[in-house]
Amino acid sequence: MSTQALRPWTDMVKLHPDVEEGALTEAVFAIDLGAIAANDPNVPVVNRDPEAFFRATYLTSDLQKLLEETLACLAGKAGYNRVLKLRTPFGGGKSHTLASLFHAARKRQALDGIPEAREFARPGDVAVAVFDGEKFDARTGKTLENGLTIQTMWGWIAWQIDPEKAFPMVADHDRDRVAPGGDVIRDMLNKGASGRPVLILLDEVLKYMERAAAVGVLESTLQRQAKDFFQNLTVEVAGSEKAALVYSLTWSARESLGNVGLLAEIDKLASRVDQLREPVSGDEVLPILQRRLLGSAPDGSVASEVATAYQDVVTGMQRAYAETASQRQQADEEGRLLRDRMRTAYPFHPALIDIMRERWTAVDAFQRTRGALRFLASCMHSLKKNGGAKALLGPGDVPVKDVDVRVKMLKELGVQNDYDPVITADIDGPNARAKRIDDRLARETPALASAKPATRIATAILLHSFGGLRREGSGSDETLPPGVTENELLSACVGPDLDNITATAALSELRNTCLYLHYDGVRYCFKKDPNVTKLIEDAEQTVAREDSHVRGQGPVRNMIKEMLDTRLAGNHTAIVWPAKSQDIPDEDPRFLTAYLPLEFAAEGKSEQDRRALEYLTKYGDRPRRFRNGLGLAIPEKKQIEALRRAVRYLLAIDRVEAKKQQLRLSKDQLDQLRERKRTEQGAAEACFRELYTAVWLPRVQDGELEIEKVERGGRPLQATGVHERIMELLTSVGTPRIHGSVTPRKIAERVRLGESPGENEPPVLGIRASDILESFFRDIAPPRLESAVALRKGITRGVSEGIFGYTSGVNPVVGSDGKFQVSRDKVVVGRFLADDEIDFDSGFLMTPSAIPESAASQPSGVSETRSGFSAPETPGTADRGTDAGSPAAGSEVAARTNRIVMTFEASREQVFKAFPAIANLADKSDGAKVRIRVEGSSSVGFDPSWLRNAVDEPLDEADIERIEE
Repeated sequence: MSTQALRPWTDMVKLHPDVEEGALTEAVFAIDLGAIAANDPNVPVVNRDPEAFFRATYLTSDLQKLLEETLACLAGKAGYNRVLKLRTPFGGGKSHTLASLFHAARKRQALDGIPEAREFARPGDVAVAVFDGEKFDARTGKTLENGLTIQTMWGWIAWQIDPEKAFPMVADHDRDRVAPGGDVIRDMLNKGASGRPVLILLDEVLKYMERAAAVGVLESTLQRQAKDFFQNLTVEVAGSEKAALVYSLTWSARESLGNVGLLAEIDKLASRVDQLREPVSGDEVLPILQRRLLGSAPDGSVASEVATAYQDVVTGMQRAYAETASQRQQADEEGRLLRDRMRTAYPFHPALIDIMRERWTAVDAFQRTRGALRFLASCMHSLKKNGGAKALLGPGDVPVKDVDVRVKMLKELGVQNDYDPVITADIDGPNARAKRIDDRLARETPALASAKPATRIATAILLHSFGGLRREGSGSDETLPPGVTENELLSACVGPDLDNITATAALSELRNTCLYLHYDGVRYCFKKDPNVTKLIEDAEQTVAREDSHVRGQGPVRNMIKEMLDTRLAGNHTAIVWPAKSQDIPDEDPRFLTAYLPLEFAAEGKSEQDRRALEYLTKYGDRPRRFRNGLGLAIPEKKQIEALRRAVRYLLAIDRVEAKKQQLRLSKDQLDQLRERKRTEQGAAEACFRELYTAVWLPRVQDGELEIEKVERGGRPLQATGVHERIMELLTSVGTPRIHGSVTPRKIAERVRLGESPGENEPPVLGIRASDILESFFRDIAPPRLESAVALRKGITRGVSEGIFGYTSGVNPVVGSDGKFQVSRDKVVVGRFLADDEIDFDSGFLMTPSAIPESAASQPSGVSETRSGFSAPETPGTADRGTDAGSPAAGSEVAARTNRIVMTFEASREQVFKAFPAIANLADKSDGAKVRIRVEGSSSVGFDPSWLRNAVDEPLDEADIERIEE
């Protein structure tokens, strides 16, 4: 849809005559309930006549419910709350609600013109009493035409119920200004009304109570008497058959004249019997605003056209940020909801109404109904008169340059002239920052001249800078700090004439240039005090220049290295940013991880491979010996620039903080500085977590040395530390590359102990412990060990299990009898040996057959045979044998079997599910073991390297000895 097709809303809607003319009197928005009750001819007919009133009233679902409930009470129906408290939200209008109840009770048939209300109860002739606390004078009371003066609220209520029957019951109480008791009130409601239903409407009770405190009554005050009457009245009405009481309390501290304590006390007086009602909720406020501010309903086709155009832009923006199908689906759904709300709210942007309804209502000074309507009316009058309207009236389209609009808004929010410097310097002054940005954008792209992106965004931020959203899940009225997130802001500002990219660019410039715009890393907010953004930005530019002059070897790199050193402190196997191969130790029997410097990520692939092979295979000018004990942690290119940016700002913040006295920073500014520092620290920490997500290891493939690149990919890591995440990647993600233990069998296989090294060569009967250590850390083959500790434990276990013997001292030689020439008492085999007794310098391992002893002296429990595997003859069957001498069938013992044999085919998922069953069988079997035969076949053959890493190594880690068929 072209932007030319969307005409300004001022061309498409008809304003209320008083709004268009700027005659913004209270009568446009307020209803005088007392005057309506008195049938004052000065009250407009639309408010005085019941049928005209309901024709002009939008009956919300909650107002319908309130009318239905009240009429049912008056008709004597049970099961309804008879005491109702009104606390109307923004745009609701409690006086309008009370007037609806008044007209419905006085002339029930006036509701018949509304289809939804035709079935409401018909209570007949109702006695209606209205008490307007704003008008009723606490000292002088109310003088009637016959000369009678009524002194109190109970006297006035009784007079309206019936001056002949009800008033005499409380006449003395009224004269003495002493509240009547419950029995008198009950008689007034029943006998005084001659059995008629009674509806009592109390408006502005708090204002009357406040004034009544100044009137003395004997040893009491009129306020105390009025509170006593109010409480007794609510109790008696709640227990009556055909009476109802609806009263209103103010919402804000400003409306309560600052007497929040009195407001809470009155609220509590009726809390046992009353029920809270809000006649307007949710988006029902939108058609109410239209009826109050517009001369007629907007054209539905125009509203739909505008709403669809905005939907397309906002949905497109949200879909651009969506990364998954579900997020894109959510963007589409939110776009449809926005379209429907815009269609209903036209010509208002729903975001503007949400600001007043959800944010400004947290400001005590803000009048929820009249203040908001006055502000909107002034905006509409200004744009109609002076031009500049867009397709909608949104948060960014409020004409704050209009002094009348500005004064009304700031006055309603209780800040008066405090924000004039903000608007002049940053938003709409002759040399405002937003204006400068818009002027430059208009020169670059003339089509943006009318859109004024920066001014629109800055104005929207200003409107979001008062009050705050209620904190979700807090269970109280606690609100979040003022301000708006970037996503909320863009959703409120982009449209057919302003795209997301331009708006984002303008926002970035505002953040960097505005003097009063504060950004805490999450929310944007204008405040009265200048921000520290400019100071930080200037310092950051200085840091960036210093860094560029030394080609990235300056303060930023130094601080990143320092921060990485801190995070790797205590991990002695981590080497930070080696410049050359000899910076990485050699002949250290531990697995070392070298964290390569950030510059490595910027190099080309061939240069990276060359440098990596140099690190892995060389130690200075000589070949590296312990090549199997080294890995290279590779920096992630995507994270580097974000990390550098965060560190630049951290350095800048430190420099600004160091000059805090010279710059005369206020407490709020120092708080902003600390908040910004926490934000940048969090950003840096997030970058460090993802900075190293790959490790390069040496491996031999087809006789050639190459690099195995172990990458995390999309697999999540649980650890939080930099080194801990790397070790988790190597030990726990996918096929383990590093092992913390090794089995005795693997040790023997690795050095070919007991095997012949070649044809016609005798078997290797013994080997030095130092050669074993070197074999594991020198020869590039699995398993790689975390340290020599794993090897020590494997050797001591092999000795205790009799797989090989251990001695230390002078290396023994084999005699003619095939036994080592060493004293038998110096050879340990078949018994426990502590880890620290293994000496890699002088230790020596030998096969059991080469130990200088006869076979008969071999320790018991040591067997040369290894566990085999067996499988049943017929797949898919199970054989359960019993002892030949088992008891007769039918007995409990006879049902037992002493042998279970089964075979089955299983997928990967079924194998995992079968593990618990096999483990249960092992628990009950002799020796707590079962014998398993595993068979797998592949038409293309199994890759040897994969078989070794994915099958053999995990089985070795599980210490499972096996026979390959």
